[in-house]
Amino acid sequence: MKKLLLGCLVILLAACSGGETDLTTYELPSNVEVTFNVLLPETSPANEAAVFTILDDLTGLAFNPQHLEMDRSGDSSYAITINLPTGTLVKYRYARQSGAGTIDEIDAGGQPVAFRAFLVDGPGHVAHDLIASWADLPTARETGQVSGTVSQSGSGAPLANIVVTVAGKQARTDGGGHFAIQGLPEGLQNLVVYAEDGTHLPFQQGALVAANSDTPANVQMLPNLMAEVFFIFAPPADHTAGVPIYVVGNMGTLVSKPTLASLPDGRYGITLQVPTGVDVRYKYTLGDAFWNPEHDAEGGFLVRQLIVPAGTTNMTIEDTSLAWTSVSTAPIWFQLSAPDPGSAVYIQFKLADWGPVLPMWPLGVGSWAYKLYSPTNFAEPLEYRYCLDAGCTILEAAPGLPRSVQGNQATTQIIEDSVDAWQGQ
Repeated sequence: MKKLLLGCLVILLAACSGGETDLTTYELPSNVEVTFNVLLPETSPANEAAVFTILDDLTGLAFNPQHLEMDRSGDSSYAITINLPTGTLVKYRYARQSGAGTIDEIDAGGQPVAFRAFLVDGPGHVAHDLIASWADLPTARETGQVSGTVSQSGSGAPLANIVVTVAGKQARTDGGGHFAIQGLPEGLQNLVVYAEDGTHLPFQQGALVAANSDTPANVQMLPNLMAEVFFIFAPPADHTAGVPIYVVGNMGTLVSKPTLASLPDGRYGITLQVPTGVDVRYKYTLGDAFWNPEHDAEGGFLVRQLIVPAGTTNMTIEDTSLAWTSVSTAPIWFQLSAPDPGSAVYIQFKLADWGPVLPMWPLGVGSWAYKLYSPTNFAEPLEYRYCLDAGCTILEAAPGLPRSVQGNQATTQIIEDSVDAWQGQ
């Protein structure tokens, strides 16, 4: 059975002693072994390897996956053991490696599985999963559902907008705390309930699903406490002073991508309220979690993990970054000349769909710039546009052809654009 240490997604910080109310140094909780067992559909081709894929929902579920080959543990079952810090909420899914490439699992309704979830809340855990079907070999099977309510422990108050995930399907509770997830394969499934904002501690239990039946699951969640965390960040050596640095994460105040302030020693810092006892993922960036974030020594996406010990009220985190640029391709410098709108100017990139808007850097009256460090390894031309608002609804008044740029260049490109007028101005 494979035993793998998950290292490229989880970044360890400095050492500490836990259980204090004020921490000036920190490390993640100790790693524990977690085994994932999966039963394949009867239609699965023989002698094709099963793949365990760890997902990165901060960078994006479609980006930065880790594919780990599993070991056969039975005629139709596979297993893998990995080491993860206690408190990790791992998101994952299964695939198989065929001659045509990687084939992902789908749910019993024929829809792609976005992610499964498992809460690592102690050593020696074993997750038992069942794949409903493969994308290239859909299989009809009988299903059941899980439904119930989520409320706060003690008060019994219903909790809205709580994520409930079972067998790769997700639902959110309504205003009364109710949820229902249909189309689940019969058998023992893992149910995970968590608050995306970290206001309540996550919950996990097994749910036995029977065909054409409803399995009740009424969950009570403990309210969580917040800690005041001082993030101190040393940017790469070639960072340009004055260019804003943000920190972005998967919950709490990190979701809003706050801007760090310059510190007297040349580093940057910010104090934020962060939930304790839950799995927080974060990274530093000049854009967002996908465009212009920090990278590791190999040029891959770097994702940091933080699990603030329960009872902590104040904490200091000191991080150092190696690079903004991916090692594979050179950056692109966008320089814009346009009438000064008296407000911020943004650039927006389109990769399959339009992404978040990114504020440009003012150079002077009527002049802005933005340096795209990564990703710039796209095979097709990258479409982009300029706008005046965070929703990118106020564009240039008379746009011509869609703007685009070709990536995969060995040297830095300089793109000089101009806008004659803005809509409504």
